[in-house]
Order: sequence, then C-alpha cells, then structure tokens
Amino acid sequence: MQTQPEPPRLDDFLAPAGIKVAVGGFGYEEGTCLVWDTDTWSGTGDPSWVRSGVVLRCYLDGTDISRTAIEGATDLDDPEVQTAVQGMKQHLIAAHGARYLAALQDEIDSMGDPQLLLAQDPVHREAIYRRAGENTASPSLLTLISDVQAKEKTLLAVRSRYAVTLWRFIAHLYRHGLPVKDIARWTGASVASTERRITCVPTAGAAAITGVEQKTWSGYVARDQAPAPDDHVGREPVWHISTVLRHVDTRPGRPGRPPKQV
Repeated sequence: MQTQPEPPRLDDFLAPAGIKVAVGGFGYEEGTCLVWDTDTWSGTGDPSWVRSGVVLRCYLDGTDISRTAIEGATDLDDPEVQTAVQGMKQHLIAAHGARYLAALQDEIDSMGDPQLLLAQDPVHREAIYRRAGENTASPSLLTLISDVQAKEKTLLAVRSRYAVTLWRFIAHLYRHGLPVKDIARWTGASVASTERRITCVPTAGAAAITGVEQKTWSGYVARDQAPAPDDHVGREPVWHISTVLRHVDTRPGRPGRPPKQV
C-alpha cells in the first residue's frame, strides 16, 4: 500500500536564512537567492531616455520569478535597495511555500468527484447504494462502489494534508511579517477570512501548526504544557496565531513533544 507523504512542517518552508543575496551573475543557477547588480536601461523606443541604478533579480531554484530596478542607487546598502530586498525576500518565501499548496490542489483537482463515477443524480446514487445494501447489486456494480469509496478515502486524505499545509503556510507567512492582504493573496482566500484564521485559530489549526494530533494539543492545554486559549467562539477555544507560534518557538525538546514535568 502506498503511503501518503507528510505535509510540510514549518521548518520545510523557506526562511530568510535560506535566501542568498549574491552579486549579479553569480549564484542564481542553483538554490534560492536574490541577485543584484548595477545596470542601465532605456525607455522603449527612446534611446535618449537612459537610466542607471541597481537591478534586483529574484530566483527560486534557478527560475526567474521577479525583478525590480531602483533608479539612482549604486550600492546594495542603499536604504531604498534594502527595502526592496526585504520585500523580495518575502516574495521568495511566499512563492516557495505556495508550491506545496499548488501541488496538493492539482492532486485534488485530478481526482474530481468520485461519486460522479456512480451517477450525477443524487437520487440515482442513493438507489445504487440501497441496492448494494440489499444485496441486489451486480458484482460489477459492487466493484465500482468499492472503487469509488477507495477514491473518496484517498481524496479525504489529500484534503486533510491540504488543510494542515494551509495552516502551516499561513503561520509561516505571518511569522515572517507578510501583511494580511498578501497572505490572503498567496493562499487564495479573502482578507476577512485570512484575518479570522490569524486571530481565531481553533484546536485543529493549533495542532496542525504545532505538528501534533488535535487530542494531543488539547491534552497539552489541559496539562498547562501549551498556552491557554486567548478566547472562545461559542464553546470552541481559539488562539491568536502569534500565541501558537510563540509556543512552537519556545517549547523545549523535539517537535511535537511536550516538555517533561520534573
């Protein structure tokens, strides 16, 4: 039986320490980095319109994903250049993490809706399952039902990996200072929905970000090995995403393990 790959953990996402800033023409063939160089450029169709400055090129594993030019700058230490570098680093971090979501979304899209293999009409589908329950379905139909149920189980597992990856991706982007509107853009959600995810992390989200099961996270909270909820939505405990990240960053021992009580 083929094992499903684990969702990426927080440490699997690209961090600023993994981004190289290199002089133009060096280092961008492999790895992930920003390349800068002094350059000149001219306006389209007007050779007399010539400008000079620093050009920044952003590469992700050898693929050119963005670039910007800062007119009048001559050095990487120029404040305007440094501001642009920080922005492009955030872009690299987000583009790298988005690849995990895109791969899972492609997998989900490729499966479609397994129930459509039985029938598009819900009433017809219900009749098929009823026949199977009454042992009046043909062997070929029983095989089809079994295949559909297996596909649904696989689809559920992929969707679960997507949900966990999404929580970790949002936490990673928040940790590295991306504003809510940019997090929303990279995750394909609305700004309001993203704001709710950041300020009201439920037990499932906290467990996903921390890398443990939901019941394990609840056990940690009950034993004061994880932070108490920041609030409740109805009866559901919720945390701010910064609270969960602070717990991840300060807990001792291996990821997913609570501190031992002395």
